[in-house]
Amino acid sequence: MTRQELEKGMSNLKIIWSALTVSLVMYVLAVPLILGKEVINLSAATYAELRLFMYPLAGATLIASWFVRRLILAAKPSVRRNKSRQHPAVQRYTTAMIVTLAITQAIALYGLILYLLGNNPVDLYLLTALAAAAMVLYFPKKNELIHLEERLSARNR
Repeated sequence: MTRQELEKGMSNLKIIWSALTVSLVMYVLAVPLILGKEVINLSAATYAELRLFMYPLAGATLIASWFVRRLILAAKPSVRRNKSRQHPAVQRYTTAMIVTLAITQAIALYGLILYLLGNNPVDLYLLTALAAAAMVLYFPKKNELIHLEERLSARNR
């Protein structure tokens, strides 16, 4: 992989990461402003049950994102030729990043759902903060991409 391929791949990944991170900020800032008090108020018992479901689901989603990322990065290279102009390592890393970040976005969506159904901003803030922490953890790292390229190159020899 050339330095130019590496830099272009990292630049694209940082743009994707930034766009998804901005969406988290939009959940926290824009949704309460736009909707104001227009929310569906569930009964206290139903809302409590939903919270008891959503918080463990958020934890399971976080754990699943880690496993899915590892599976994508550890998968054996495809034997069929792809038509992409990207280096295979950049392509694999990009796929892992997009899938992982999409999964972590779901955590923030759980908070958004709880906010819409119960008008409790704490749920929105906590679950969005958990999603943001996961996204910081999954920030694209150049050394991971280089390591992936070395591993894929070693398998092809």
